[in-house]
Amino acid sequence: MKINIIGLALIASLSACSGGNPFDDNAGNSGDGTTGGGTTGDGTDVGGGTTGGISGTEVPPGTASPTPSDKIVRYEALGTGDEEGNGYARDVRYDGATDTFVVDNLAFDAANVYQRGTAVSSLGAGQYAVYESTTPLSDPVTGDPIDQLGYRAIYGVSKNGTPATQFAIVRTGSYIPYGFGGFLYQRNGSVTLPDTGQATFTGKTAGIRDFNGAGGLEYTTGQLTIDIDFEDFNNTTGTRGDGIKGVLSNRRVFDAVGNDITSTIAQRIDPTLTEIPTALFKIGPGVLKDSGDAAGEVFSTFTDSTGKLKEFETGNYYAVVSGDDPSEIAGVIVVTNDEEFDDITVRETAGFIVYRGANN
Repeated sequence: MKINIIGLALIASLSACSGGNPFDDNAGNSGDGTTGGGTTGDGTDVGGGTTGGISGTEVPPGTASPTPSDKIVRYEALGTGDEEGNGYARDVRYDGATDTFVVDNLAFDAANVYQRGTAVSSLGAGQYAVYESTTPLSDPVTGDPIDQLGYRAIYGVSKNGTPATQFAIVRTGSYIPYGFGGFLYQRNGSVTLPDTGQATFTGKTAGIRDFNGAGGLEYTTGQLTIDIDFEDFNNTTGTRGDGIKGVLSNRRVFDAVGNDITSTIAQRIDPTLTEIPTALFKIGPGVLKDSGDAAGEVFSTFTDSTGKLKEFETGNYYAVVSGDDPSEIAGVIVVTNDEEFDDITVRETAGFIVYRGANN
């Protein structure tokens, strides 16, 4: 069960939902100069399946057995234990006519309709839109107001194509431990992966930090570079052996009303730090599939006040490569740390769209 910290009431877990139609766009524009996309492809698998990489990291559930020419939709797997609220937000739609975001299957979230954020309306230099569900609703019989839980959504849309890729993240700080929510990312077209050479992709991230052991939430941004070696590691398993390298740097943290609290967070990690440690993708063979699906591990370290190298975060990245060049990568990074507080785990869920040959 979940403990709602607003009312301290126990709320029973909801039943699992099915696939839905992520990113079903009714009018096209998010208000940030970006456009929405169409409905998802058919067919889902709940198992995900591994990339075959060094960690065996699973590709999230979604499109079953895709080819390079298929549309691909991935969504967060349903969680258990402290993460039992994961993966409930799988059906989301953007309405460009009203600049609202619709999220199904989350209780007390303003009748599923999220308004554009007030204190924080966008992240990542305006590239990603922020929506919130805190508008009270009224009892239709009595007219009495009903407070809503504090859900937040981040919506990212590619600047290429129809668009080529999209992502969405929904989290809340209104439960202990983690609340209900989820993430989704999607490729709307195809990909052509070369067998030789390397490529570099750059862009920004936008995310939400929530907590296991405390309420509330925070926003994050960062600069992400992803490099792919298309010819090494050598293919030894009948699938691609490509190596992927990622660097998440210039990381900033903001409170729920948009104040930059990065220095406070850094000092909480260790008194000698002035910034959030840079996160790296773990490099190894087999993290990229022929379809363009990719998944692997993420970690970060820092040197503490005694000169000792310490692990800060661990987690995973999930991504899909898109385009004939290929031209872009979209996905989500999820990392956790236990260094900031005693008995509280911090989770960051950050979405990204990075581009080849672009200044982002």
